[in-house]
Order: sequence, then structure tokens, then C-alpha cells
Amino acid sequence: MVKIHILDNGMSLVVEPMAEVSSAAFSFMVLAGAAYDPAERTGAATVLSELLFRGAGPWDNRALNEQLDALGLHRQGGVSSLHSTFAGALMSERLLEVLQMHAEILLHPHLEEDQFASCKTLALQTLDSLEDDPRQKISLLTKEQFLSYPFGRCVLGERKDIGQLSAEEMKASWAECFNPASTILAVAGKVDFDEIVKATEQYFGAWRGRPCRELPEVSCQSNVFHEPNDGAQVHIGLMYPSLHYRHADYYKALTAVSVLSGGMGSRLFTEVREKRGLCYSVGAKHKIIGRQGAVYCYAGSSPDKAQEALDVMVAELVRLTEGISQDELDRAKAGLRASLIMQGESTSSRADSCAGDYYHIGRVRSLEEIDAAITSLTVDEMADFVKHNQPGNFTIATIGPKELKMPV
Repeated sequence: MVKIHILDNGMSLVVEPMAEVSSAAFSFMVLAGAAYDPAERTGAATVLSELLFRGAGPWDNRALNEQLDALGLHRQGGVSSLHSTFAGALMSERLLEVLQMHAEILLHPHLEEDQFASCKTLALQTLDSLEDDPRQKISLLTKEQFLSYPFGRCVLGERKDIGQLSAEEMKASWAECFNPASTILAVAGKVDFDEIVKATEQYFGAWRGRPCRELPEVSCQSNVFHEPNDGAQVHIGLMYPSLHYRHADYYKALTAVSVLSGGMGSRLFTEVREKRGLCYSVGAKHKIIGRQGAVYCYAGSSPDKAQEALDVMVAELVRLTEGISQDELDRAKAGLRASLIMQGESTSSRADSCAGDYYHIGRVRSLEEIDAAITSLTVDEMADFVKHNQPGNFTIATIGPKELKMPV
């Protein structure tokens, strides 16, 4: 059973004890994502998330990372539109030591000039690596075109902006965004709730900070964007609005996307790739970006087949409004429930889910609740849903030799 504790400084603690495991996982969600980067400094959050681990409290860069390794920590995390996440998993008996170290990392980072320079270099190298990973690049480009500023800003940053970043700006970003009232700590695994509460109060209770600045309302845009590239492949990204976690029909939206792209029997795979041979890869995912739901579709094709691949992909999205068969619904349910079971067995997944649920809806949904919401769906319910939730207002981004046209 998930338990929640709010510290006097506003920091939220969400804990899910899992007696059947030997590990523990944690996830700090801090409202310090790319949307909060200073103007013309896109990438500041990504550089800062690396810089925090280059020395904190009593440890310099080397000592800090050696100590984390010695505790057996498997580090995870990253930067999204709204959040910087610092997460990890390890044996449960070492959890409190790692949480204490993260208190130093988040509250007392060194943010030293010499370490900052190497973090900037690393960020620029990561940007360079996008040229070798066009599938990730097209995902970032599509999101940038789809979402209003500042929510679509590239989490990896912009080369010019990163080059102009200073160590003083990093310190200012940390002071502005890192505060307890906008931080969630989620813990899952073989843990004792009262023990975690006591430790969190001890390590983070004295933390103070000013509230983050307010962001404008997020909105979606319909754009066509092309980045010329003389390669032998065309990468297509397509995004359109969908439902958020908080919507009562969220699991219907998730199931509809699973019908489109839930395996080799899904519609996109069957119609675009298998029957017509228009692409080597195609799929769709439901995403939550900040407080906006969206469906993201990807196809990788050749220049001579790319336009037809896009046309057929959009046609399949629209055809979904005609209804879903019982077989399709059963396959979609089976796939979603299998993912749910695997998620339930992973302490890292549960910690991430607890933090995300608490941020988005103010509580944590149990696996049983989610399973019941998926299992109970009927063909008639799905038919009514897809009929009244037609895909549209598409944003399309492409990388390749020539620009594609928006399908009619």
C-alpha cells in the first residue's frame, strides 16, 4: 500500500513498500526541466544535472562517484520538459546512505568552474551524437514543432546556447529551480515507511528555497517541418494531441494506440510495413509531455517510398475512428496487461510511476486499479471513444533528401 508524507517545507515523499523483493529504488523529481531553462540558454538543465554529480558536500567529483559506486547504486534519471529526475536502484539495506548522499547533491552541490567546462563539452558531444541517431533526433524535432514554447525546447540543448552558458548561470538556475516544495521523492522496494520518513525529515527537513516561476499554459501546434539530409533514409515523425493521465478516458486512449502499434499484428505494422513494404520501421506511442497528452508516430523509409508511407500511416490513424474489432481489443489488452505485470515486478518502474502519478493526479494508482480499468473495456466503449476522438491537427517533421507533403 502506497503511503504519502509531506514535509513542513513542502517536499513530498511517496513510498510503496514491496515485501517480496530485496532491492529498493528511488526517484527524485525536481521541477527543473528544459522548459525552465533561461531564455537563449536551452540545455542548461541538462548541463546542470551532470554538474550536480561533479562534487557535493564533503566529496569532490571523484570521491562522490566512487562512494556511489561502492554502495552498489545503479544510477538512472534524466531531463524532461518539466522535470530533472535523479533516480537509482540498489540493495535495500544501503538505501538510506544513498538518500543522505543525494541530500548533499541536491542541497549542497559544489558547481565548480573547472567541472562546469567538462560538463559543457559532454553536452556538446551528446548533441553531436544525434547525427548518428536520427531516430532520436526526429523525435526531438517533432516535439519541438508540436508544443508551444517553452515546452518543446530540446532537452539536450542547442549548440549556440550551450556554448554561451556560464558557471554563474548554472548556480542561478540551481538556486531558482531546486527547492523542496517542487520536489517529489518516491521510494519503492523492501523499505519501512516510518524509517524512510524519519530519514527524509533528517536529511531534507532544513531545505529551503523560493518557488519556481510560473510557466504559460501549454498548447499544441500543427506544423510541417523538414530538415534536409542527403542520406539514403527518410525519418518521419508525426505527433497529434491526445488525452492526459487525469482524463477519465485515458486508458481508452492508451488502448487505441496499442491497437495501432502493439506488436506485429497491429495496424501500422500490418498495413504500412508488412502489406505494402513502405518502411523498415513504424510504430506509435502515447506520451505525456508536461501536462499535455500526445500520440507520437515514427516511420523510417526510403526517399522513393516515404510520401506513400506517410500517406498510409495517416490513413490508418483516421481509419481507427471506424471502430476496433474484438480480436484487436483482446490483443491490445493482453499487451498492456503484460507491460503492467512487468512494471509491477520492478522497483525502479514502481518508483517512477509513484512519482509521476503523484505529480499528475495527486495520488498513486494501484496496479489493481489500472488492471481493472484496462480489463473492463468493451468493443462498444472503444467504438464510441474512437468515433469522438479522431486524430487530427498533425505536426509532421522529416529528415531526408526532400520535404514531404501533409496528407489530405
